[in-house]
Amino acid sequence: MTDVTPSELMVIVAARELKDGESVLVGVGIPNLAANLARKLQAPNLNMIYESGAVGSNPTRMPLSIGDPCLVTGAKSVCSMYEQFAYYLQGGRIDVGFLGGAQIDKWGNINSTVIGQYKTPKVRLPGSGGACDIASNVKKIIVITPHEKRRFVEKVDFLTSPGFVDGKEKWKQLKLQGGGPYAVITNLCTMKFDEITG
Repeated sequence: MTDVTPSELMVIVAARELKDGESVLVGVGIPNLAANLARKLQAPNLNMIYESGAVGSNPTRMPLSIGDPCLVTGAKSVCSMYEQFAYYLQGGRIDVGFLGGAQIDKWGNINSTVIGQYKTPKVRLPGSGGACDIASNVKKIIVITPHEKRRFVEKVDFLTSPGFVDGKEKWKQLKLQGGGPYAVITNLCTMKFDEITG
């Protein structure tokens, strides 16, 4: 057996979570590699939707980024980011979304906004981007993050993207159309959420 790096291992494990026929919102880095690997190995009908607006992408080579021209050639459609979010994401047409963040708690809530108090943070982070929409609207969220103590906290400092908030009952009260967090993949393990409480 050849040696694999921790990042390569996360790509392999994430790829195994993708099923044939699913639609997946693909971002940069590990999600890009995982989606393309899954398509080559076990999910030839994986519908890859890139953040840049390429829908049903069929790249002939590994894309260098979400803006790589190879994503457009052979794609089912190309649309603006607004159309992608309004029609595909908020329309409930995406099965799997990949997310990451600086902190995640036991309910799958993600913080990518600040470390510390919002008004006087120790660290200011990039914020949500589209992560809150993704967390609220896709059927299955897979979080990919390094396994570090500082990332896994009892309660996130700022709730940027909702997991099960403080349990599945609270999630149901929010009436979000998404299915919530499904798995957290790290370089050490894969963690999944309790079916009853979240």
